[in-house]
Amino acid sequence: MNCFAPSLVAEYRPGLDTVKHADEFGFIFNNVQTLLVYNKTIFLYYPNPYFEPLSTNGVLEQKPGSPIILKGRNLVPHASGGVKLNYTVLIGETPCSVTVSETQLLCEPPNLTGQYKVMVQVGGLHVSPGSVNILSDSLLTLPAIVSIAAGGGLLLIIVILVLIAYKRKSRENDLTLKRLQMQMDNLESRVALECKEAFAELQTDINELTSDLDRAGIPHLDYRTYAMRVLFPGIEDHPVLRELEVSGNGQLSTEKALKLFAQLINNKVFLLTFIRTLELQRSFSMRDRGNVASLIMTALQGKLEYATDVLKHLLSDLIDKNLESKNHPKLLLRR
Repeated sequence: MNCFAPSLVAEYRPGLDTVKHADEFGFIFNNVQTLLVYNKTIFLYYPNPYFEPLSTNGVLEQKPGSPIILKGRNLVPHASGGVKLNYTVLIGETPCSVTVSETQLLCEPPNLTGQYKVMVQVGGLHVSPGSVNILSDSLLTLPAIVSIAAGGGLLLIIVILVLIAYKRKSRENDLTLKRLQMQMDNLESRVALECKEAFAELQTDINELTSDLDRAGIPHLDYRTYAMRVLFPGIEDHPVLRELEVSGNGQLSTEKALKLFAQLINNKVFLLTFIRTLELQRSFSMRDRGNVASLIMTALQGKLEYATDVLKHLLSDLIDKNLESKNHPKLLLRR
């Protein structure tokens, strides 16, 4: 037989661990008068257990298998003999295994998923500190699965569009390649035809030239004419072909000066120094260099071995200078 203790109104004040209250109890049983007051005794009252809310919003997010901790106070009465209360914790309609300490209840949740109301029962007290939301064992939540599916679909669409664009571009490239191949074939045919016609014309010209050579012989120039055309191109009547003409009384002195200068030119050291000094002048242009070189070669026609030796020294200096300045090798072949 279970009987709930009467409530305290005046005797209990917050902060008291226990309250003593004299009560008598009896039984109303088939109008038996002797049992109306069965015993007069003193009851020792303890404060009701108090439980803190599970979370600020009332819903606790919980992973599967993790224990639910219910914090509170007055969970164990301060009575001698280690008296403990019988707690029952319900997750929804399912009870869980409870471990009791002075400040908390440790509840091993059943194998459930979803949101359930937590109810604590002890004696005639029923308290709900909130609800618990037990998450699923799945690593991905429903929003994450939906997001991944949407992203995968979008990626698939992008891949399909890229493949379509690539296919179209490949087809255009194939058409362009075929068109270029046809143009190249036509160009090769046209070039081959033109080469054939040009070869026929050249063969005709060669035959005509051969017949002309057979009749008149190979044309050639004398050394004087050849040298003048090489050294002084485009000048038919150059002053070196004429006698020296000096007005006044300077004829003898001019001839003497030219003879002395000819002796200096025959000196290799002087000639190299003379040429290098002229090349250092900023106003000494390429045309001036060609004219001076032609005049010196005209003066050294009788000593071509000496002229060749001087040219070798100048060419060696030019090669060294070109390597130092890292100029293009073709510049060595300038006139």
